[in-house]
Amino acid sequence: MRPRSSVESAKRKRRASIRRRSRRAVLLPAAAFVALWLTVSSYLVLNAVQMVGAARALDELSTPAAVSLVSVMDERSQTVAYLENPEEFRGQLEETRRESDKLTQEVFDRFEPFRNLASDAIRERIADFETQYRGIDDIRAEVDEGTASREEVLRDYNRVMTVAANLFDEQSRGHPEPTAIGPGLSATNTFRVVDLLAQSDAQLTRSFANGNLTHEDQHEFTRLSSSYHAILDSIRPFMSDAQTAKLETLMESRDYQRLVEFEQRIVDREISVSTDPLTGEEVRDTSVPVGEEEWREVYVPVKDALTDIGASESYHAADLQTQAATLALSLALGGTLGVALLGFAAISIAVRTTNDVVARLGRLRDETDQRANEFLPNLAERLRRNEPVDSTAIPPLTASDDEIGEVATAFDKAQRFAVDAAVRQAELLHGINRVFLNIAHRSQTLIHRQLRLLDRLEREQEDPEQLTELFKLDHLATRSRRNAENLLILGGENPGRTWHRPMPLVDVLRGAISESGDYTRVDRQQIARVALKGPAVADVIHLVAELVDNATTFSPPHSQVRLSSEQVPNGVVVEIEDRGLGMQEDEFAAANEILANPPEFDVMRLNEKMRLGLFVVSRLAKRHDIKVQLRSSPYGGVQAIVLLPAELIATEQEAKAAGAGAADTGERALPGANGAGGPNGSGGPNGAAAGTGGERAGTAPRADTSAGDMLAGRAAPADAEDDDAAAGPPTTGALRRGDGLSPEAGHTATGLPRRAAPGSTSAGAGDADVLSGPMTGGRGTRARRAAPAPASAPASASNGARTAPGTGTGSAPGANGSTGTGGAGGTGGDSRPPLPKRNPQTHLAPQLHQTPPSAYSTPAAPATEEEDRSERLRRNMAAFQQGTRRGRLEGQQRQNDSDKDSRP
Repeated sequence: MRPRSSVESAKRKRRASIRRRSRRAVLLPAAAFVALWLTVSSYLVLNAVQMVGAARALDELSTPAAVSLVSVMDERSQTVAYLENPEEFRGQLEETRRESDKLTQEVFDRFEPFRNLASDAIRERIADFETQYRGIDDIRAEVDEGTASREEVLRDYNRVMTVAANLFDEQSRGHPEPTAIGPGLSATNTFRVVDLLAQSDAQLTRSFANGNLTHEDQHEFTRLSSSYHAILDSIRPFMSDAQTAKLETLMESRDYQRLVEFEQRIVDREISVSTDPLTGEEVRDTSVPVGEEEWREVYVPVKDALTDIGASESYHAADLQTQAATLALSLALGGTLGVALLGFAAISIAVRTTNDVVARLGRLRDETDQRANEFLPNLAERLRRNEPVDSTAIPPLTASDDEIGEVATAFDKAQRFAVDAAVRQAELLHGINRVFLNIAHRSQTLIHRQLRLLDRLEREQEDPEQLTELFKLDHLATRSRRNAENLLILGGENPGRTWHRPMPLVDVLRGAISESGDYTRVDRQQIARVALKGPAVADVIHLVAELVDNATTFSPPHSQVRLSSEQVPNGVVVEIEDRGLGMQEDEFAAANEILANPPEFDVMRLNEKMRLGLFVVSRLAKRHDIKVQLRSSPYGGVQAIVLLPAELIATEQEAKAAGAGAADTGERALPGANGAGGPNGSGGPNGAAAGTGGERAGTAPRADTSAGDMLAGRAAPADAEDDDAAAGPPTTGALRRGDGLSPEAGHTATGLPRRAAPGSTSAGAGDADVLSGPMTGGRGTRARRAAPAPASAPASASNGARTAPGTGTGSAPGANGSTGTGGAGGTGGDSRPPLPKRNPQTHLAPQLHQTPPSAYSTPAAPATEEEDRSERLRRNMAAFQQGTRRGRLEGQQRQNDSDKDSRP
């Protein structure tokens, strides 16, 4: 830390820091206390809810159920009596059944709300009780049919009572309040006492009906009566005071005393044996020692009294549960209210304490957001435009002497460091970009000089083999020029080649094919007969050349690459399809994303796969709003679809006005656009016929400037593998129409121009050189090619062909039109044909005519002898001026090239 004065240290001690304010804000302890109390109160509330549920269960479920089951006990006794005397007890039994079903159904209806609150054990007991009670219907049916015995009836009804008693017992033992467990168990045992008393009555019912009390019935009655008396004596000390008093009153009552007396009579009864005076047989006396009416008079009141005592004890247990639940709820609510007040006070203090901190942090956040959303993006945009940026001019954030101020200061330092790093990075990127552009410009200058040198060597070379090698070197130089232009495009500049007038699309695609590597494998199919506007010509050539080069590179050497074009409502579609390796779906997606959204140069630099051609295509496509998409080809390769928008297509009027295309020769096929080995024969797609004279295809000279040089800059040489292919017979000045790509005068059947003899360049060809000078991106010396001869010229001037030395007899006629011999084996001393006679404007470039012809018009007819002399003189002077201007431009270009080469 930087040193501070004693005064600043004292001020810092007096001022509360963020840490001290946080300590003073008791939010965390208050929150912990609230959480602790919520835990305790939750337990209290949950326990209270359980107590309330248990109390309600006793009030609304257990007690009514116990009372309603007394009617089932009565039904049991009525059923036993019905079995002994159906006619007498049928009506009473039906009435008892209806009463039992009504009361029991009410109990079942009350079970539903308590099922979710009850424990698993209680839910199982409830389900067992429902099942057993529903089984009474079966025994009722058997009783009605007369197939049930007394033992079966007693067994089924006793089972229902036992299951009900177990339910009440489980419920009593599960009370949340401990003080309610004892009364609950006492109430359950009281229910068992009533059930045993009712079973005793059921045992006597048959005896009352038939007047006989068997020894077995007497024994069972003794067991039942002894059991309920024992249970009653055992629960008596544990019952509540009120119920104990009731029980004592009941035991001292006359009815209870008489009931005990009757029970004792039945238990003590002895079967007496007497002799019948008439028959002399022994007669056993099994009569009941108690009358039925006497028994009913004391049994019913005692049973009802015991039932009432059990219900009262159950209600007492429910009251205890309710009191405990009320106390728990009171504690929970009161404690929660107190804790809420305490927490509110603590939170209020914490809020007041932290308001200032939050406000200052909010201001710091707003300032930082404003800087991140407005200032820094503007600064990054300035860096992208290579504008100077001063990091010290960044306004600082609002700072103070506490921790928040230190945070603001740290933000300032970090942002200033980031800005400095961004500035250095931008300067580095711009420096690298300038280095790339400088290297590209130097390479472009050297390549242009190399192309001019190759052009001169090609004109002076007469050896066919050496000329073929020069053509190959010329093609490699043309591809090197395209690579240099790639660097210019990636660096944000435009290539040097520009056009200002429309060009036919067929010539544009020919130029693109000629700039590709393995151009002889390209199968050029139907091409739309349209013209492109001049500013887009160079970029479209470059774009298509990159795609064609990629197709030939990633496809087998023996396969062909198909190139076609078609006019559509939205423009013109160019399709390039190969039969190569293909790509995966994710690779297609990534490539199409790059083509749709060209990334920045730094993104390309950091990419794992340096596909510069893909980035160049995306840059060029974005510049002219061209849509490029890659997709899988049916042949397993890649199909590239290029959609040239309608804005790039020249209208017919514009094409005619600009003289698009080579008007003097019609449509020309670029060298290499349909090379040897095409699908239709060895001479190319159109199938060149073999001839006895002319040049070999392997020694075919380079194209002129009409379509090939103006678009591609250099014509592609013939492939070395095509050396043995024979060229077709020379054609006349008339054009042959086929698929739009037919040969012409001065060209072979494969589309390659024939090389003219040295010194035979006409003035017209020199005039055409003006359009291919450095201002248009072409080369000034490219026009010195064999141009089409006028119609009145000899055949040798028409086809511009000569016999290569050592190749045998040629087909070039003499100046007078007669056929002569040439080559090393010729009979004449000089086998060269005489120079053609010059006719004004015969070889003049179409762009220099006063009235531009149509893009697809036939060559202009030579001037007639009757042409006005003054008009001819004016044209000659214009040609002379054009020639002198071209000379000055070439001289200036050479001087510029020399200056660039001399730079370090």
